[in-house]
Amino acid sequence: MSLELSDTEFATYFRSKTIHYHTRIEHAISDVLARFSESKFYEPLNYAIQDGKRIRPLIVLLCHDAVAIHENVTDDPLPAAVAVELLHLESIVHDDIIDKETIRRDRPVFHTKYGLPTSILSADFVLGVILEIASQYADSRIGRELSKAALRMSEGELEEVFFLARERISLDSYLEIISHKTATLFQASSRIGAILSGGKQQTIESMSDFGLNLGIAYQLQDDLLDWNDEAGLARRVGAEQTSLQQLSYEYALSAKNSLAHIANSQAKDRLSELAEFAVRRRF
Repeated sequence: MSLELSDTEFATYFRSKTIHYHTRIEHAISDVLARFSESKFYEPLNYAIQDGKRIRPLIVLLCHDAVAIHENVTDDPLPAAVAVELLHLESIVHDDIIDKETIRRDRPVFHTKYGLPTSILSADFVLGVILEIASQYADSRIGRELSKAALRMSEGELEEVFFLARERISLDSYLEIISHKTATLFQASSRIGAILSGGKQQTIESMSDFGLNLGIAYQLQDDLLDWNDEAGLARRVGAEQTSLQQLSYEYALSAKNSLAHIANSQAKDRLSELAEFAVRRRF
């Protein structure tokens, strides 16, 4: 069906198929933040978390449901889904400061609205919330996956800072940076969903491959959408747009192929469509 739809039609179709997941995610985010309603960080964090695409928590829920249909043990994935969204939020606050951004999602960025001290401390506060969520799970792997993701994302951000001082970078270096900075959290989201569903190690690794390849495809598409920004990292690779577009399709296909041995289900269909959405979106 999806190949018969235009990119805009497909985006609308995909959102309609995942709306119940998004509703659950928004309620879960609100519930977590409500626990801190008396905190001075409550209002700033509500501002920061508005209007996100929620791709990463969606991956947690879809991977959980795709694996849970043929596994016997499941755990509530919603708190973990909130945790990965908060980790993404923390990274955005830092990224916008480093990149000196002023507008995100058609609004002033966090540090422009609230100032640098509040931005830095809010990111620290968010990390505390993430740790509190991780502590709710008896399975220590959840905390480890979140920790590994945070470490790799930080490495990727620092690598990008170093490479932005260069006029040219190799394709391999570029892919390594986006693998760490972006795809790591996609990968962690996929692994966490599979772990919480009681998935066997082979299944967890398949989902891990799915998330990593999806994240690379997603970031490639992001950079292609920002192609007019001549200071962007992708422009320093020296490759043609068409070459990078083809590469993003290849990573999206690899993500789809990683689902081969997962039992058929609606959740698996949505994961496959998510890989397609990653490279067909126009925003």
